[in-house]
Amino acid sequence: MKSTFITALCLCVNLLSHAQDTLRLDDAVSIALENNYGVQVAQKQVDLVNNRIFKGNAGMTPTLDWNTSINSTFNQVNQNFIDGRVINRFGTSVSPNTSLALQYTLYNGGRMQATFERLKSLGQLSEIQRQAVLQSTISDVMEAYYNIQRLQSTLGYINQIIHYYEERQKLTEERWQIGRGSKLDFLQSKADLTTQLTDQTNVSIQLRNAKIALNRLLGRDPDADFKVEDRTDDYQLFDLNYLKDQAKSINPEFLALRKQEEINQMEQKEAKGFLKPTIILNSSFGYNFNYNNAGLISNSQSTGLSTGLTASWRIFDGKVIKRNIEATKINADIIKLQKDEWMNNLENQITAAFYQYETQKRLLELEQQNIATAQENLEISAEKFKLGASTILEINDAQTRYTTIMNRLVTAEYNLRISKLNLLTLSGELIR
Repeated sequence: MKSTFITALCLCVNLLSHAQDTLRLDDAVSIALENNYGVQVAQKQVDLVNNRIFKGNAGMTPTLDWNTSINSTFNQVNQNFIDGRVINRFGTSVSPNTSLALQYTLYNGGRMQATFERLKSLGQLSEIQRQAVLQSTISDVMEAYYNIQRLQSTLGYINQIIHYYEERQKLTEERWQIGRGSKLDFLQSKADLTTQLTDQTNVSIQLRNAKIALNRLLGRDPDADFKVEDRTDDYQLFDLNYLKDQAKSINPEFLALRKQEEINQMEQKEAKGFLKPTIILNSSFGYNFNYNNAGLISNSQSTGLSTGLTASWRIFDGKVIKRNIEATKINADIIKLQKDEWMNNLENQITAAFYQYETQKRLLELEQQNIATAQENLEISAEKFKLGASTILEINDAQTRYTTIMNRLVTAEYNLRISKLNLLTLSGELIR
């Protein structure tokens, strides 16, 4: 009885994955974004950078210090006066004091503002880098998922073809036993079945390891078992120019380079700020008390407020400031060259990935056309062999041809998925 390839393959896969949960691709991505350690580290790094973004860290707020102290002095006092009086006593002096000191930078050549803008840009850069980690993680999860799909499909068609090899071995053994066939045909069928069973074992091991790899990305128990969906993709049309334009506006790596340009501009402003004077407001409020039981004054106290401005302007520092400014300009040139190089490489990679995707689509269409013919040829050959109308070489050729075409079909599906994934990753569309 004939059956289509799709029906047979789905049946084999369903039997193989009985009692297993089906892990959808969207669910796998969601789990990874929640549990993946790299994603969690990236978020903590964003939090760390954001924790440093405040005006006080740029020196834009005043500082207020409270200072307090107490000093004690112990003396043996011996004093002889001209009127004949004599003082001979043990003296104690206690001097507690406390004060509040305020310091506020009013102007420092714009360095404070530039530093604050740089801190904000660093926060934005950390978020872009987090997006890059998200994209990389999603890409890794999808690639691992597609690999499991490939191995799961491979195991499915191997299980299907094993059924034909088992029937062939049983039939050649019966013919040999009753003298209607040769033992050589039986031994050949047995060897071919063993080869398929070996392939089945190897693919099963690869499938298990592929699941372990995906579980690692998902932050799950490596022994967690599951099956994946058979089909997850709609193979769409892409516009090459659109993908290139998108890469310039949303690709995380390109955005990071642009943000580094902004940071370098802020660093230049900070460096140039040292060429200008610095004006600082100083103010203090203090209270002093002094007690002395051996002097002329028993105790004294004072309360006072002082305020002033301090201006400083560096006249010469051995060209340190000048060299720092030159360094920021050189770094700006380096970043621009890196951005241009990266953009040139990206355009080439996107172009190559685009044509690779188009080629893989065409190859898949061709393989899909072949599979129906190979399936029909296999069934006809098996029926003819049962009836004794064909030789073992003919049935073996049909089975080998079917296995080869099935392998090419599964590989073509996998290559097309990877090509699409690569195209979306390069353009930045993967996490949009």
